[in-house]
Amino acid sequence: MQLDANAPASLGAVVEAVTRLSTLGEAKILEIVSAGKIAEHFPYKPLGNEAVPSDTTAEEDLVEASALPLNKKPRDALLHASLPAATPEKRRASLKR
Repeated sequence: MQLDANAPASLGAVVEAVTRLSTLGEAKILEIVSAGKIAEHFPYKPLGNEAVPSDTTAEEDLVEASALPLNKKPRDALLHASLPAATPEKRRASLKR
């Protein structure tokens, strides 16, 4: 099956492209990406002009953790802060509890 960058991507075509990429070794993938040829192997991009969020954190944003154990309230606050923002419907449901 040839992937067409101009056609809407079906889930099957995207899965096939990801599966094909997963069979390549790390060195080959790095070679493809470094050469700027990833679009030949995965010709899809997110809808719209939204940037793909980074899955890494800048070193200056990292904070060293305390060696002391957290009690329940600060631990729960940290866990809550690390969760993605709730959708309005989920937030309303959690406020009703």
